[in-house]
Amino acid sequence: MQEQFCLKNEQDIEDLLKGCAFYGTGGGGEVSAGRTSLLDCLSMGLPMTLLDPDDIKDDALYCCPFFMGSIAPKTAETLAEMESLGYLDRKYYLEEILMGAVRTLEEVSGKAVEGLYIAEPGGSNAGCCMAAAYKMGIPVIDGDPAGRAVPEMTQGLAAIRGMDFLPAAYFDAWGNRNATFQTMHTKAAERIGKFLSEAAYGEMAEAAYLMTGKELKTILVPRTLSKAYQVGRAMRQVEDVLAAAAEAAGGKVVGRGILQNMQTKDQGGYYWGTYEILGDDGRLYKIWFKNENHILWIDGRPAVTSPDLISLIDLEEEEPLLNSHLENGKSVGIAVTPAYDFYHEEKSIESFGPRYFGFDFDYIPFAEAEL
Repeated sequence: MQEQFCLKNEQDIEDLLKGCAFYGTGGGGEVSAGRTSLLDCLSMGLPMTLLDPDDIKDDALYCCPFFMGSIAPKTAETLAEMESLGYLDRKYYLEEILMGAVRTLEEVSGKAVEGLYIAEPGGSNAGCCMAAAYKMGIPVIDGDPAGRAVPEMTQGLAAIRGMDFLPAAYFDAWGNRNATFQTMHTKAAERIGKFLSEAAYGEMAEAAYLMTGKELKTILVPRTLSKAYQVGRAMRQVEDVLAAAAEAAGGKVVGRGILQNMQTKDQGGYYWGTYEILGDDGRLYKIWFKNENHILWIDGRPAVTSPDLISLIDLEEEEPLLNSHLENGKSVGIAVTPAYDFYHEEKSIESFGPRYFGFDFDYIPFAEAEL
């Protein structure tokens, strides 16, 4: 029987979120948001435990709440537009938005949610979801349907295995609520959610994939949150943070260097772009991202791609670097980690490999990657 995982203090929270940011591969939401939510739970004296996958009840109902939208920093033009429309006076924040989405899902489905599971490990999509569960007084599971952050709901195991996404409920920072009951396919549901998130300036949560514990066990990557905690703890008080993170995650260090030549855009509810890293070893690294990092080239040669993980470490701050915090001139390190086994199946590669993103080359199995 697994010992129950529990966050007991601020250091535990920091270790967890640092590991989640590593598995966020540049996305997954802001660490500061998850920190704020979990510290509030700590101050309230709420027990911050995780339900082990072995203890999931087959007949209980669980759902997945997550933030939806681009991770791009808001521009001055966007902030001016928000002010003109009265969108600066928020009514709900962080886990409250997630809780609103869950309550809306309960309302439209007519069913009571008995527990939550995160969509992905990441600063806010993990930390704030956990806080939502604690404040609702229901369990949150130590696991998720991806084992890493993903830009589209179509790339989680639930979608790949054909699980029913709908109904989906949406709730934003101003209390606007919506629900989707029917779509022609999951890609349409993703598109609808992204357009709603654009209307909410990226400050919207979605709750979906309502399923029984028996169903959930078939699409869950187990104990990803406790694993993230272990990775975050390994990064603490060591001389080489990059090497420590890669080793703890079962990955490899690729290189270190200076970030340069950022080219980014905020479009369609996603943050897109490329950047280069001029390596200390003389090599030139290039990374393409759509919210998360997905393609790594080394001297013009495709080397690692999604679904495997490409994570950056800010070597000065000694913490994972999110794509919303990219800056030319930063000293960074690159670590790569193999995805969970199910992502190496043909159907998963079709949904999450380089050709899915429009690139004209095949997925390179991690074991064959030339680093």
